[in-house]
Amino acid sequence: MKIIHTSDWHLGQNFFGFDRRPDHEHMIGELTDLIISEKPDALIVAGDIYDTQTPGAAVQKMFVESMVALHKAHPAMTIVCISGNHDSASRHEIHQAPWAALNVYMMGKIDSENLQANIIEVQDKGWIVAVPYTNERFLDDSFYGKLQDAVNEKTDGLKPVIYVGHAAMKDCEFTGHDILNDRFIGGIECTDIEDIGDAYDYIALGHIHKAQTFRNGRARYCGSPLPVSFDEVRSSYEHGFTIVETASHGAIPSIRTKNIECTHPLVNIPAEGHAGWREVIEELKAFPSEIPAYIRLNVMLKDDQTLPYDKENQIMEALQGKQGRYALLNPTREQTARTAGQTGAVRISSVEELLNSNPLTVMQSYAQMKEFAFTDSYVEMFNEIIESLNRTEDEDQETGN
Repeated sequence: MKIIHTSDWHLGQNFFGFDRRPDHEHMIGELTDLIISEKPDALIVAGDIYDTQTPGAAVQKMFVESMVALHKAHPAMTIVCISGNHDSASRHEIHQAPWAALNVYMMGKIDSENLQANIIEVQDKGWIVAVPYTNERFLDDSFYGKLQDAVNEKTDGLKPVIYVGHAAMKDCEFTGHDILNDRFIGGIECTDIEDIGDAYDYIALGHIHKAQTFRNGRARYCGSPLPVSFDEVRSSYEHGFTIVETASHGAIPSIRTKNIECTHPLVNIPAEGHAGWREVIEELKAFPSEIPAYIRLNVMLKDDQTLPYDKENQIMEALQGKQGRYALLNPTREQTARTAGQTGAVRISSVEELLNSNPLTVMQSYAQMKEFAFTDSYVEMFNEIIESLNRTEDEDQETGN
């Protein structure tokens, strides 16, 4: 069985006021071409299709048109999409019936009383076990064991079995993500991959944006096809799609990648670390005029130094005649003898950066500023509140309130 594994599209991302639709359209075009070339048996989208749980009508229309185009590229292909922590589970499943007519399976929830509903047969080539994002605390301790029993009951032991999930796995490379502690990565609680079991020939994961393979070549984060933050660029991520081929149940999968370029690259000035205001402006002036990049300026301030009152004018003058777009000013105050008694470097965030931050990370930063011990129990309570708010929002939309 041959599959294409992708995740974390984040359609509808408002990138510091810029619409990334052109980047997403380019990404879908690259994926369409790859499907035409590879003719896979299945396409897996492992969660976080949308950037928010309440995408606008234009974003949802783009998703529908994209899925139809991907289906037309290879009509015999099975498509399995699971919801991630950025998606609405109920929105994911609301149009399951019409999607099924195109051999598209939209999986938003797990029914513990009917686990076989999430085991999808792929053209007599194998099976895909679709496990959408679910808070670990809402899963019974025996969940993975019961799921493995259901898999063993439904499959034949000869053809490949693929597990699809959206989760943060312990001991993976999390560079570029919000890391609260060793239990919470990117706003969700970590899972031990050994808990999932050994019934699967390949574990296709979403949530972590850095592509990486582990568990002796049987598990992989395909990574996001586009960078969604400036920190991912600094971490030298490669972005694209993963092609996986499995000959039979028990065989080691063959893994290949197809990298893609972003039509509007994300650029840090300077590329590493921070620099003084004048150095940053001079580097911005020297930036190639033909590159349509989104640009973050990383400025180092010393002691009582402040940013120039006319900083916006200076930035716009430096960009005059260039295709690059100023997205974010990212100042940090240098740790000096004068500030050594404070708790580390003081990060100065813009309103735009705050609005694009993970709520849990913002709460943790506030607690640290107040010298309050934000323990795991508080983290769990905070996550429960956020999930409750998201569920309420979903229910209100379904009822029209």
